[in-house]
Amino acid sequence: MILCRKVHKLLIINALCIGFSVFCQAQKANDANPSVGDGFEDPLAPILSPGRSAISPQEVNSTDDWSLQDMVLGYGYVGSASLNKGFGTVTEQAAELSLIASRRVDNQVSFLLGGNWQTFSFGYNGSNIPLPNNLQALNAILGCDIDLDDSSESKWALHMEIDPGVYGTWQSLGWHQVNVPGVIAISQIYKDDFQWFFALRADVFQFFPIIPVPGLRWRFGDRNEWVLNGSAPKPTLRWQPWKDGAEYFSDLTLYAGGDILNINARLPASDAKSLGGRSLSGALVNYFEGRAGAGVEYQVTPELALQLEGGAVVWRSFDFFRLNDQVTSTMAPYVQATIRGQF
Repeated sequence: MILCRKVHKLLIINALCIGFSVFCQAQKANDANPSVGDGFEDPLAPILSPGRSAISPQEVNSTDDWSLQDMVLGYGYVGSASLNKGFGTVTEQAAELSLIASRRVDNQVSFLLGGNWQTFSFGYNGSNIPLPNNLQALNAILGCDIDLDDSSESKWALHMEIDPGVYGTWQSLGWHQVNVPGVIAISQIYKDDFQWFFALRADVFQFFPIIPVPGLRWRFGDRNEWVLNGSAPKPTLRWQPWKDGAEYFSDLTLYAGGDILNINARLPASDAKSLGGRSLSGALVNYFEGRAGAGVEYQVTPELALQLEGGAVVWRSFDFFRLNDQVTSTMAPYVQATIRGQF
């Protein structure tokens, strides 16, 4: 069984790497000016959210030199919630830092290179709680965006990415916590106002090693002031009520929706805790957190935006799937501040 898991992991990693190489080398075209997005954030471009890089493809709009395509710095606090199984209460601090640079290879292909740091720090009020004090992910981001077809009606794009790194806790880092999750996604943008995509996310640290992720984005309204982002991990409805209107408010965007935070990590081999009579030494944990809230985004400069939001964590789970055990919590309020940039 262990050998099968190792072979499965190697097959997924090799498939992603081979596919990445084949597509990036196969897409060659004559030099031409790249397409350029409209402003800091194209509503139909991928959304970078806590701890996860973009899933859906975007048009090749990078330059011949390396440029910072996305920068995200965020911090969130979750108030006290009760844990099941009588484990007491928990509070949470979550932070992230993500950087992605891009470089255009030709008119159809751009390389992506970046890094991501994600952390969850938990504060418990109770005794003998078997849960980890923190979960961390420190990983590189390697990928490419490819324009497959560009017509007057629609544009097809492909996104491929792997995220090699260490997924565990800071108490003890080792090779057993190294993982290489990845994603491949295809998308169609129709008349610059509607985009659908379908992605496959691979992660051998997760209960389901391969997960399909469908989604869509739709920009609508008389002034294109509405954007519906109907896809994980951050489905939202965005509204610019003062777009092209009031001088002092045209840079404000209101939004509401959900957010799914997730980290799949391996606990230290030296972990002495136990859950349900089973040792947590070297155990895999899938942490999921579902949020519902609303916020405001202010475009500080054409390159920099500030987001402030708040709401409730409606679902939280520490899933130890190989131990067939799970710890959940009740609802709790949260606040989140995020700086996003593109330079």
